[in-house]
This record gives sequence, C-alpha cells and structure tokens, in this order.
Amino acid sequence: MQLDYSIETIRKRAEPLSEKGAYSESSISGVATLREAEPGDLSFLHIDKYRDQMKSTRASVVLVPEDFDLEPKENQLFLRTSKPSMAMALICEDIAREQSIPVSPGIHASAIIADSAKISKEASIGPGCIVEDGATVGAGSVIEAGCFLGNGVGVGENCLLKPKVVLQKNTCIGNRVTIHSGVVLGTDGYGYEFIDGCHRKIPQLGNVEIGDDVEIGANTTIDRGRLGATRIGSGTKIDNQVQIGHNVRIGKHCILCAQVGIAGSATIEDYAVLGGRAGASNHLTIGKGAQLAGCSVAFSDLDPGGKYGGTPAIALNAYQRLTVLTRKLPDLFSRLNALEKSVGLEK
Repeated sequence: MQLDYSIETIRKRAEPLSEKGAYSESSISGVATLREAEPGDLSFLHIDKYRDQMKSTRASVVLVPEDFDLEPKENQLFLRTSKPSMAMALICEDIAREQSIPVSPGIHASAIIADSAKISKEASIGPGCIVEDGATVGAGSVIEAGCFLGNGVGVGENCLLKPKVVLQKNTCIGNRVTIHSGVVLGTDGYGYEFIDGCHRKIPQLGNVEIGDDVEIGANTTIDRGRLGATRIGSGTKIDNQVQIGHNVRIGKHCILCAQVGIAGSATIEDYAVLGGRAGASNHLTIGKGAQLAGCSVAFSDLDPGGKYGGTPAIALNAYQRLTVLTRKLPDLFSRLNALEKSVGLEK
C-alpha cells in the first residue's frame, strides 16, 4: 500500500520514551512486517521471537520495546515505546480511516425491502439485500451486498454487516457492531426429544440479542434460544467459525477465539477468554475473568479468574505438569522394565 503518513503523527501515536537513529524523510510510504518491509515502511517488534529479524529488516521506522538495544542501520529510526503493538494498532486505525471509501446513505435499487421495515435515511442498504417485515436499521449502519434481515430484526446505529450475513427473525443487534461475512445469527437451536423411537424436534421460540461494540468473525453461528434469548454481552469479540448454542449467556468483553464451541445454556461470565478450539459443555458456568487454553474442554464449572487447560479442563499449572510427565512415560516404562528384569520380576 502507498501511504503518506507523517513521522510526527507516528511520534504522537507511539509516545516514544526515546529514539535512536534518524530517517531522512518526513513520512512513511507503507506498513509491513519486519521480514517483508521495504525502505520507507513502518514496522514494529513486540515479542522476543522476532528479535533476530531486526538485524535484517529493511524498514525505515520501527517501533521497538523500551529495553531494545540494537543499533539502527543508516537512514533507519527506532522509536522505543512501552507498548509497540498497541502503538502500531493506533497508527493502523488512522490509516484504515484515511483509506476507507465513504458509503453514501440509501437503498440500492436491487434490494428488496418490506413495506413495514424501517430503514434510517442515514443507513446504507447494499445490492441484493432482503429486509423483511418489521425489521429496523439504525442511522449510520451499513448493510453490504446480499445480507438477509428477517422478520422483526433490529440493527442499531453505526453497525457494519459484511456481505452475506444472515439475521434470522427477531435477532436484535446493538450499536457499533461489526459482523463479518457468512455469519448466521438466530438459526434454530439444536434441540430434540427422543419420543416413540424417533428424535422429535423441539420448537425454538427465542431469539438472539447482541450488545454494543461486539465483533463477530466470518462463518460464526449463534443459535436462537429455545425459550428466551441467547445473549452476547457488550464489547465481546468473537473470532471466525465459532459455534454458540441456544440460550448461551456470554458476558461483557469476553474473547472467543477461532473454532470455539459452546453448548446450550452455558454461561460465560464477563472478561472470560476461550482459546482456539476450546469448548464448553452445556449448563455450566465459566467464571468472570477465567481463561481456558486452546483445545481444552470444560465439562464442569470453572472458578472466576482461574486458568485452565486440558480435557476435561483442570487448573493450568496441573495440566502443564501432567503434560511434562506424559512425555516422560516411555522412558519411565523402559527404566521400570529394566529394573524388573534386574531383580527377576519380568513376565
């Protein structure tokens, strides 16, 4: 990408504790990783794993940790900052804002809008969208191509729905929510009763409610409640390909990484973090601020603030010790067999 982002603005965003080296230009022309950067680019170092790349990077300006002591090359500037990754995020926010294409309010001619739907004059409805009876879209919201908003759906203000999002009937979305392509909210929960030798479907009469400032990644699905709502709290961020079952309650500012699966009626309290491919069984509670490691599965309640790993999930330090011991088992069995043989106990 070609940019013209000033060095002075970088300084304001990064709030450098000190500087080393010098860059002759007044602005950068791009942003890139350390490995891929070219002269004129801005990059950053945020974890030790990539320190070796600093020796070969061609980036002209690099945000580095405050303890970084390598000497810059000619025409290269290092800005020491307490949080390089956060500073880079703020800079990228600026760049994304400058490069965004303004969206004009209005309804595309190919969109199908029910007569009873209420669309703000300040909202934008893209090509091929379908908005059914009783649905509402608030001011500043952008509904991109091919989205479906079912009966009674409510979308708040300043939301962004990427192409091919499906909101089934009575789904309610708060303000400033971003929903990426392929997301389906409000489909039937997975509920059956075994009656007279067959699985009889249980009607799913509830809905989905999404709080403010939530982001939902591509191809995630959230089921409607059997009775009442499946709720996602304000500020929660959900990655791609996550499955959330019916009547789940997720609190505020939670993090759910890719391929997390949460079974029906589970409760995830505020500030909880679930790593990639983690899972939670039905009707349990993961306490406030608890962290569940990737690929772990909780089958019972987890205490607030705890760190957990493994399947079934246990305290993370215990799980790590077991993992170390498991790797030693082949050697331990060999030694045991040798010991039994030495005393004549082998079978």
